[in-house]
Amino acid sequence: MKSKPQPVYRKDYQPSAYLIHTTELSFDLSEVGTTVTSKIDFYQNPQLISPASKLFLDGVELELISILVNGIEPNYKVSKEGLMLRDLPKNFILEIQNKIHPEVNTSLNGLYQSSGNFCTQCEAHGFRQITYYLDRPDVLSIFTTHITADHDKYPILLSNGNLISQSNGKVTWHDPSLKPCYLFALVAGDFAVLEDTYTTMSGKEVVLKIFVQAHNIDKTQFAMDALKKSFKWDEERFDLEYDLDIYMIVAVDDFNMGAMENKGLNIFNSTCVLANTKTATDEDFIRVESIIGHEYFHNWTGNRVTCRDWFQLSLKEGLTVFRDQEFTADLHARSIKRIEDVSELRTHQFAEDAGPMSHPVRPESYIEMNNFYTMTVYEKGAEVIRMIHTFLGEEGFQKGMKLYFQRFDGQAVTIDDFVASMSDANDFDFTQFTHWYTQSGTPEIHISTHYNNGTYVTTVTQEDNYFLPLAFALLDKSGNELKAGVLTIKDKEQNFVFKNLTAEPTPSWFRGFSAPVKLTDDLTFEQKIFLVKHDKDSFSQWDNAQQLWQTLILTPGKIDESLFFDAIEFTVKNIKDKSLVCELLTLPSERVLHNAQTVIDVFDIHNKRERVIEKIRTRFKALFFDLYQSLNTSQAYELTPEAVGQRALKNICLFYLSEDSDIAYAQFQSANCMSDKFAAFKVLTDTDNTYREQVLADFYLAFKDDTQVMDKFFTAQSASSICDIKTIKTLMRHELFSFNTPNRLRSVVGTFAQNYTNFHNQDGYQFFTDIILKLNTSNPQIGARLVAVYNHWKRYTPALKALQKQQLEKILNAKNLSKDIFEIVQNALK
Repeated sequence: MKSKPQPVYRKDYQPSAYLIHTTELSFDLSEVGTTVTSKIDFYQNPQLISPASKLFLDGVELELISILVNGIEPNYKVSKEGLMLRDLPKNFILEIQNKIHPEVNTSLNGLYQSSGNFCTQCEAHGFRQITYYLDRPDVLSIFTTHITADHDKYPILLSNGNLISQSNGKVTWHDPSLKPCYLFALVAGDFAVLEDTYTTMSGKEVVLKIFVQAHNIDKTQFAMDALKKSFKWDEERFDLEYDLDIYMIVAVDDFNMGAMENKGLNIFNSTCVLANTKTATDEDFIRVESIIGHEYFHNWTGNRVTCRDWFQLSLKEGLTVFRDQEFTADLHARSIKRIEDVSELRTHQFAEDAGPMSHPVRPESYIEMNNFYTMTVYEKGAEVIRMIHTFLGEEGFQKGMKLYFQRFDGQAVTIDDFVASMSDANDFDFTQFTHWYTQSGTPEIHISTHYNNGTYVTTVTQEDNYFLPLAFALLDKSGNELKAGVLTIKDKEQNFVFKNLTAEPTPSWFRGFSAPVKLTDDLTFEQKIFLVKHDKDSFSQWDNAQQLWQTLILTPGKIDESLFFDAIEFTVKNIKDKSLVCELLTLPSERVLHNAQTVIDVFDIHNKRERVIEKIRTRFKALFFDLYQSLNTSQAYELTPEAVGQRALKNICLFYLSEDSDIAYAQFQSANCMSDKFAAFKVLTDTDNTYREQVLADFYLAFKDDTQVMDKFFTAQSASSICDIKTIKTLMRHELFSFNTPNRLRSVVGTFAQNYTNFHNQDGYQFFTDIILKLNTSNPQIGARLVAVYNHWKRYTPALKALQKQQLEKILNAKNLSKDIFEIVQNALK
């Protein structure tokens, strides 16, 4: 009987018996095998009471050539997971030479090749696929890296830190910063480079370089501008300055994640770097800017201060997501950014909380760490940081950040250390608040109110004792704020009394989504409509509109449809923020509607939502046509909030006018930016119409040489209402489809899995399971991400539930199932 992968528990953490002064690595790169030589200066951990004389080094799929300890062959034993050394002295130099094969490494972890270039991905456990090492985040070292390669094929040779020496085919890089091995990076290849400089607030000039394939160099200026904005913003908002002489970004097409913050050498998925007006939508531009910022901000929140162990992942990721959210909000439309972030959280993270992979922001165990790069760790982690910020205010939060860096710069620490810094800097007791880090699931809050003779009593109840901020306002009949502020919630039941009110107010609860909770309240239909029309908090306007749309879709007849539509018309005509109007006109997605149901009936939900869309089209056809015409003007492209809002509102009007394909085709032909062209393309590819085949051919001809735009080309077809398994299989035979390129696989297979009415059937499931099993041997990390589609199988209608269970059992019974996929499937079946 084969043994099952075993979990790792946070409670079992032990410091390393040995630590590392310096690490010297030498790479001899070759197209058939690469030789890695390491020279590592070890010393016994002085904080351990009982000195050790043995040490286990992680190492996977390595060919050991030689090993020496202080120049002598040691007592050692090689296993599948690594190397055990025995009879070790207190201090020693370990020299190892081993061979690896990047040319056949499809997992995209460790050292691998992408489009003929070498690159690395070491977080979380990729470094052990390069050489034997203490592959854990709490072991920090100074790294020196030598790279040798064929200069004609690989003229660019990069690693972390500062360039020490360079000659044809050989370079040496030295990183003076202490870092764990997960932040190591190496890149070798033939790249074009965009170069610039930034002068920091202390007057230091930093060289900035972005390396891309030559044909993409015209899509790098926006990323460079975003990088300089990131430097400036972090100095102005957080008083944090960059520390090396050079900062480099490399864009590669084959990458499992979005990007990686390796010290001084960020490696990016190309879709998160490359952007110009011909190829990128507004959403793409803002996403590129955000991710550029995110990886740069990691220089302090992740690199200078890193995680003690991987259970503390949100220490760096939750904090840095909060920072990148604030970066985008400061640069663009804060209100819209908040709506978008909350929408994403509710759609995906709330579902994660309610599913088999539910876990706290700080997990207690894992089988495969890659499975815990989740919405809970990142986005919910950011919401927890945001609540700390709400309690302390900007000034108090910055005091906490300064103390955090004073205490822990150059160290690997825990979430508790961060919270203690915030607490100590502000004399604020966060003891009860840490429940957010240890408890899984989404808290449910209920608010009831009672008004009598000028006194308004609010009762807040919860099942647990979460400590959270409740931002609120009480509005008069004109929408003016009578009372506003932040209530501190910490008990299972609390009453708040507001006196001297001349009439019953309309309350606006959890403004700005001040805590990541599910709220039920006693607001009437009329009060929600009032808030949609008159609340000064954009999030509250959108949130109440979403609730009303959801009720209208799922329980038709429960609310006055005509009165709600009148309110929507009012917002279209009276709210100046066009981006907000667009958000108010956007219905809850089918995924959101699934989350709201105990039993998911895919087809019933789809049909109900489509019926409401048809009602909107009927009721507002003339209004949307006139609005579209007024917005469809020829202007030079700008990424201002006003211009972005105008395009967003125009394109949602286009969606609701899609039965007239002539309008969409005219926009497709005349569009001067990808936002407008792709909006029209999606409308025209979604259904059978006169122009569908023509726009598919035209779009392909115009952009076939652009990898990122071709991902859009595949995505639109996979999401189409007329797409089926036959279509998907045809797309996978397309000359530009690549199974081993994660972006392209996600654009076809990943998108189709969200095409609910066409995916959820026996053929769809069997096809999808075959893909998962193929990924099990080639790229299990991507396979695990995709197989999570089955996580909520128990909530589907009986027939689909049975079919999904069969697929999960088939996967679980497969031979040599990876830890990545095993963990997801096992939890789903529990």
